[in-house]
Amino acid sequence: MIIEHLVVAIPEGTSQSFLEHDAAIWTATLAQQPGFLGKETWLEADDSTRVHLIIRWETRAQWKAVPPALLAATDAAMAEAFGRPVPVLSCTDLEVIG
Repeated sequence: MIIEHLVVAIPEGTSQSFLEHDAAIWTATLAQQPGFLGKETWLEADDSTRVHLIIRWETRAQWKAVPPALLAATDAAMAEAFGRPVPVLSCTDLEVIG
């Protein structure tokens, strides 16, 4: 299993709105992709403007096969619905070994 770990920035006080839009747009889109296993969303305890997205994939190849045009369209839909872009601060690729 592969973990895609994203850290994104959201404005203070928007976590509930972010969660709702992210579930309706990003998670719904990813759930239709081969190899998608699930997703968790975590808010940092010390900084409520930083959200960690833990996305589980069967294989790295399936994750990387998601079409870039689909990712761009989904990102644009999220920005429009949320009212602002959601900057990605980091993206880490992790492999589960145990």
